[in-house]
Amino acid sequence: MPCSSCDPCDCGCQCANSLVPLNGDASFRRYYRVRLEPEQCEALCRKEHTYPHLPERYRSTVITVDAPPETQKNREFFAINRLLSHAKVLVPAILCADLEHGFMVQEDLGDSLFYDVLADDDERLGFYFRALVELNKISSLPLTFDAMEALTTARQQAQARHAQGGPDDAVLIARYELDSDDFAYLAQLPPFDDAFIRMELGIFTQWCLQEALHLELSAAEQVMLERSFSFLSEACRSQKQVAMHRDFHSRNIMISPEGCRYCIQAQLALLDYQDMVVGPIGYDCASLLYDCYYVLASDEREMLLTQLFKTYQVSGLLEGSCTLEDFKQMVLVCAIQRHIKVLGIFNRLHLRDGKEGYLQYLPQVVRYLQENCAQVTAMQDLLAFLDSRVAPALLKGAE
Repeated sequence: MPCSSCDPCDCGCQCANSLVPLNGDASFRRYYRVRLEPEQCEALCRKEHTYPHLPERYRSTVITVDAPPETQKNREFFAINRLLSHAKVLVPAILCADLEHGFMVQEDLGDSLFYDVLADDDERLGFYFRALVELNKISSLPLTFDAMEALTTARQQAQARHAQGGPDDAVLIARYELDSDDFAYLAQLPPFDDAFIRMELGIFTQWCLQEALHLELSAAEQVMLERSFSFLSEACRSQKQVAMHRDFHSRNIMISPEGCRYCIQAQLALLDYQDMVVGPIGYDCASLLYDCYYVLASDEREMLLTQLFKTYQVSGLLEGSCTLEDFKQMVLVCAIQRHIKVLGIFNRLHLRDGKEGYLQYLPQVVRYLQENCAQVTAMQDLLAFLDSRVAPALLKGAE
């Protein structure tokens, strides 16, 4: 029977002020869904002068977030939330926040993850194409006023081609409503530079090779890793540098209640964007198309890569000499760097944080690494090391 007085309770009922813990993520943040009376939500919005994006019928619940400020990027989350909203990316509205103590109340965007619809063969590609639209909004974010003018020029050129009988490519170019604060924040986004890249690769060295596998590397293996890591760093830094979500995958994208299951009308929302940096244009694409939580068929991945390549070309984000094959290599290199890091992170989550659930994805991450390294000439020595020293021991431990 529903409680008559919850202030709040954790009884799991549907009464006003009931509080239900939600599944967490890989961080130390904790989430709770709180049911409110409609007038409570409205009063909160009026008091804080903030309003949800979704219609009133979806405002019966809110999400409260406990994000310890000593470990979580709360100020970055708040600033990027505002930035993405101005970039016409759907993100949960922050209804109120105490950033110093790490508490936020957010709009509730529901429970439907992008991941949840991918098993549907009839709708999967439509949802992926819709996700590429959101990805382009991030990649095209103008880091300077000049970049904003370049986007305007690209749109005018596309419209001129369309007037001459060409395709209507102007619809592929993102539109923004940014202000001076947004440009100021974009200007100070951290760079995905050599130090950053090597820090991430060092997570693999420490938590996968040393802590999980207890490998003692020979001098030749250490030289090989250094050479491979240097190549990956240079290859990432030589790409066009754009705003980068850093974790753009199927479990950080939601299908909002306002959208419906049909792909053309679906409204996608983004989560977990507080780690945004400026980095290689192929990285977020690699996160989505080489997602360890859902494996795309190779022909589907090819279609999506081709579409994103065209979108980036029209938006002026790629050099005129860049071919589709060049772009695929950019994405492959980013996927390799990312999955080396992920091998370290998943083992760290298990060994340090007691989160064993991520171990089930290790075999797929290893398969991605082996398949992708096989397609990059400079990665053949790393591939041999993975095949002989890492994969057998790691996969045996994941069984």
